Amino acid sequence: MLFDDITYLFAYAIAGLLIGFVGGMVGLVLGVVRFPLVLGAETTASIAAGTNLGISTLGSIAAAISHYRQNNVDFQVFITMAITGAIGAFIGSFLTMHVPMALLLGIIGVIVSYEAFSLIKNSNKAETQSKNESSYGRETGFNFRLEKGLKSKSMFIESSIGFTVGFLGGLVGLVLGSIRMPAMISILKLKPKIAVGTNLASASVMGTIGFIGHVLNNNVDYLILMVMGPNAMLGAYLGARYTNKFSDSNLKLTIGIVLVIVAVFMFWRVLVIM
Repeated sequence: MLFDDITYLFAYAIAGLLIGFVGGMVGLVLGVVRFPLVLGAETTASIAAGTNLGISTLGSIAAAISHYRQNNVDFQVFITMAITGAIGAFIGSFLTMHVPMALLLGIIGVIVSYEAFSLIKNSNKAETQSKNESSYGRETGFNFRLEKGLKSKSMFIESSIGFTVGFLGGLVGLVLGSIRMPAMISILKLKPKIAVGTNLASASVMGTIGFIGHVLNNNVDYLILMVMGPNAMLGAYLGARYTNKFSDSNLKLTIGIVLVIVAVFMFWRVLVIM
């Protein structure tokens, strides 16, 4: 698509800023929300996918930096999920042509919808973790053997989530933080703000690897990337600064509402494909 009016570029820049802001605040790159906009400016879906992933990656990097400065990143979970997620995404990318895309996106949409409902439903529950309790319920002073056992179990769960989400993301060409981040809250029992920062940090690594592949395959529209990318970074960085202003319950509710929107866009893509 050729732009004959600066208004289009301005609209894309504003969209990049706003989507980036919300994503940085709730811990999601929101690529599925941005994709229809990017697709409208491209000649092929593959170029739209590569460009969209590049924008998502830039936004997640900026947001992750902001969350790191606010101590909102669990490094054990980040490293484990980044590595296993990258492996899963790499394997999944080779199987894309062998999986019905509409069916897979539909299943993912159902999962996201369930997680959204669960977060909204449980958003008013009081927090039970104390300051001396870690993300997995471990307390200082526990027996070393018990601590070691819990750590091994938690790393297995983290690796399983990271690989599975990465594998699904590789199949559909999405980072799928909309599945990984709620799992951090509901399964790993991370505090919402820590899950937000950790998810964006993981997304930045996985997104970078995927984007390099798109660059090598010449599937990137650098004009759209330059228009939306920097604004996505600015919006995500600023949005990340608002995460800690929410209470845990309000942050869960906000994430749940955004996930509902993500699910709607996911089902919309299913209808388009069908």
